[in-house]
Amino acid sequence: METTELTLQNKAKDFRLLLQHELIERCRRNPKYSLRAFAKSLGIGPAALSDMLNNKRSITVSTIERLGLALGLNLDEIRSYQNGNADKNSSHSGQATLDFQQLSLDTYSIISDWYHYAILELMKTKGFRNNASWISKTLGITKNESNAAVERLVRVGLIKINDEGQWIDTSGGFSTNIVDSKLSSAASKKLQKQILAMSIKALEQLSPEERNHTSMTMAANPKDLPEAIERIKKFRRDLCEFLERDGNVTQVYQLGISLYPVTKISDGGDL
Repeated sequence: METTELTLQNKAKDFRLLLQHELIERCRRNPKYSLRAFAKSLGIGPAALSDMLNNKRSITVSTIERLGLALGLNLDEIRSYQNGNADKNSSHSGQATLDFQQLSLDTYSIISDWYHYAILELMKTKGFRNNASWISKTLGITKNESNAAVERLVRVGLIKINDEGQWIDTSGGFSTNIVDSKLSSAASKKLQKQILAMSIKALEQLSPEERNHTSMTMAANPKDLPEAIERIKKFRRDLCEFLERDGNVTQVYQLGISLYPVTKISDGGDL
């Protein structure tokens, strides 16, 4: 998964996205890791790095080389990011290609990390604050993850921030659309792993009144599986409509349903 994501980063040629991704990954491996520690490893001031990550400061060609070497990039990779940086700041026709590649990367990021969806749902709740610190505390993610997620959601058009600073959900339910189906599949697997891990955590930490974990084992004809999947899809949508029917929502919940075979029997009946 990490290799796939870095390959996409290289195609996007946006060095700021690479810095953003690297910080988030380091924080995931070590929850105590900070932006200050990241800045120190790169040999740059934390304020300057923060401005770069939040698109408040441009990243020069020389800065890409210096920070790229600190990240362990080879010269070819550094040149690729430097060329991409020049393309991003120019107005020639190549900009359309760059934007399209960044859109694919951001869409991939959205479907491979659960909190992007959670932020969109959180916007429906009473007392929502369009503040990265509040979102990170509410969802239990880092402020860096919160900032990066909101920026991705804005860039791909799922959130719009108007002149008054109000956040508007423009997702319309959002359906993923990745050019490479293999990436979509890989991202989906990553998302489901995160959801399963969160389910286990809820099972261990929450009372039965706050959660629901049930299962059923049944005999079935595999030929009926397509219709079963459609029924599950309808159930999910009906339940969502019921829970959000009056707009009086205060929490964000995650529903996970699994249907899979536990036997290995061939069509002929043999094991």
